[in-house]
Amino acid sequence: MLFNSLEFLVFFAIVFALYCALNRRWQNHMLLIASYVFYGWAEPRFVVFMAFTTIADYFIGIRIDDAATPRAKKRWLIASLIMNLGLLGTFKYIGFIAENYRALLEWVGASSRWDFFAYLSEHFRGPVKWLGMQPEGDILKIAVPAGISFYTFHEISYVTDIYRGHIKAARRFEDFAVFISFFPQLVAGPIGRASWQMPQFQRSRRMTYQGWSEGLALFVTGLFRKVVVADPLGALAKNVFDHPELCGRWTLLLGLYCFSFQIYADFAGYSDMARGLARFMGFELIQNFEHPYFSTNITEFWRRWHISLSTWLRDYLYIPLGGNRKGTFRTYLNLFITMFLGGLWHGASWTFVAWGSLHGIYLAVHKFIMGDKPLKVPHAHIEGGTAAVHPGFSALAFGKGIITFHLAALTWIFFASKTFKQAFEFLRGLFVHSSKARGVHAISLNRDDLTAAAVGLAIMIFLVDVPQYLKKDQWAMLRWPFVARAAGFLILVLATLLCRGAEHVPFIYFKF
Repeated sequence: MLFNSLEFLVFFAIVFALYCALNRRWQNHMLLIASYVFYGWAEPRFVVFMAFTTIADYFIGIRIDDAATPRAKKRWLIASLIMNLGLLGTFKYIGFIAENYRALLEWVGASSRWDFFAYLSEHFRGPVKWLGMQPEGDILKIAVPAGISFYTFHEISYVTDIYRGHIKAARRFEDFAVFISFFPQLVAGPIGRASWQMPQFQRSRRMTYQGWSEGLALFVTGLFRKVVVADPLGALAKNVFDHPELCGRWTLLLGLYCFSFQIYADFAGYSDMARGLARFMGFELIQNFEHPYFSTNITEFWRRWHISLSTWLRDYLYIPLGGNRKGTFRTYLNLFITMFLGGLWHGASWTFVAWGSLHGIYLAVHKFIMGDKPLKVPHAHIEGGTAAVHPGFSALAFGKGIITFHLAALTWIFFASKTFKQAFEFLRGLFVHSSKARGVHAISLNRDDLTAAAVGLAIMIFLVDVPQYLKKDQWAMLRWPFVARAAGFLILVLATLLCRGAEHVPFIYFKF
């Protein structure tokens, strides 16, 4: 069920009407049921796995909270990590592991009798099909439950924070269960933290005119980003990335720009819509994007891009690895490992690993260049937003911003490519070949489509992003005079209605 579909608007209207009619306790029960209906709409059987880990982690959290010794607490924590990472690994990575394991067997010349994945596919076809694994010959192709990466991270942070003594375990099951399954953020985040969100489910919520106006502004802005900017840019980018060998240098560069802004508008659009839906009901989710392409260095970029993931990786991976406390080399290594695994979290493919690894190298190099000099960049706060700090406009800052954007854009080549061959073909055409189109059936971007997408992008940047950035205020448009505010939102709504196609394009991060 997509946020940009009519069926979802009907679903939310029903949920919101019931929500307004109930008290806090019954609201949580209703939200829990609605969230499971939302999650199971396309594939009901995957509800079972989310329900299983939710029930297990509810009791594990209580066990950790009540454990008498640190050793007992650690045993329960390890049990939770094995369960959550085991399920995530099975669904998301078993095909990737099988493929690479088979390649290794062929490389060393080992007998096929060592291929236990083929044995599993041959002898357990019934159970693996129910799990979503579709045998193709002697290879298992697995269907990944939507949002499993996100709700798994919710649960890991929850039990870890109890273990660290940062929060107490939830004693009402429905409070914890609705925190894990809350439908606005279930499929693609933002990744929630129990320390910030759990209290919101445990107390009464206030629905106010300000909350409704802010929620509507976020939803309209997010829908505009998705429909008017991301989807048209995505269609253009797909033509280029599907056949980079047929594109000239300038077409490749335009395709790369299209994808760079597509993924920002698509994911930031989803995050805005999720936050807007939550605001309607009196909840506040963390701000997941803070104009990342205005960053002047790569460290700042990661404090503005996918903030809920970057802070999660920092708190539950980078710092436990030692952070910057174990010497210079370990700091660089920890940065690399964190981003390497962050890339793997996005998908079971070496191209995602390459994307994450490049960012790990970027961060380590920037750390080396900066040394001990403090970085004046925004630090994400889990408690609902970010500190809006920016360096102001100058020629130097503009130049740094251009360089940072292009460094990030180069990594998107691996993110958007299905294979290394495709990525290297793209890079070769971008840096080696001439600007002439390559091949008889050369591809070029349609000028009318490119113009329409550029107009939508310009509206997003200058009507939404720039005012927010300059005013350090995500609600900048709501503070304009009435006529200007009405005109601004009218432009967003009309553009969305005009660009809305018959086919609803899924959000990019639904597959992660």
